[in-house]
Amino acid sequence: MIKCITFDLDDTLWKIEPVIIEAEINFNNWLKQNYPIIAENHDSLSLRKLMKQTALENPEIKHDLSAIRIKGYTHLKNLYQLPETMPTRSFEYFMKYRNKVKLFDGVERTLKKLKENYLIGTITNGNASLEKIGLNNLFDFETKAADVGFMKPDPKIFQAAIKKAKCKSNEIVHVGDSYEKDIIGAKSANMNYIWLKNENIEDFDISESKLISSITEVPELLKNW
Repeated sequence: MIKCITFDLDDTLWKIEPVIIEAEINFNNWLKQNYPIIAENHDSLSLRKLMKQTALENPEIKHDLSAIRIKGYTHLKNLYQLPETMPTRSFEYFMKYRNKVKLFDGVERTLKKLKENYLIGTITNGNASLEKIGLNNLFDFETKAADVGFMKPDPKIFQAAIKKAKCKSNEIVHVGDSYEKDIIGAKSANMNYIWLKNENIEDFDISESKLISSITEVPELLKNW
């Protein structure tokens, strides 16, 4: 019997790339007004590269996207001899727009419907704030890589969710868009799974009964579980 549903967030409940692009545009405009020396020497692409390089050079925080971003901004602060408040101010401004997501059609309605009968949780590698987005009241718990110390598909982050749900692994269904991170990860923790397909399914070993093209299909699929 299924008692709990966990969801990935980015690219499962909303499309993330347009959100990041919009956040970068607003952030760069803000930099021009507040730290013009950075804006003069770095565009959105170079700042993305900086964050990737920061993650590579600091593997101990690779699971924490917020820590990576703050460390990247700290590098810029030191490079250009900027005020100590610069990294925190920059991070807070970027995150203001990173949390301005547009839910896929029917997501909020579906979550409300599921919450009537199931515990609802998250398992995410990202750093979105459900509270800032306005969805925290629809979830019973959150499982973030930044808090657990491990990223999907590591089974440890799924095991952390199982512990929070206070259910057995076979009483939980995880829903996500990434075959590698979500499906393989859920399998490794002996959890059930539903794949929001976004890749050529012929390349993967997965039953049609566990495939959806929209989150709105989850309630009906669970009826036959």
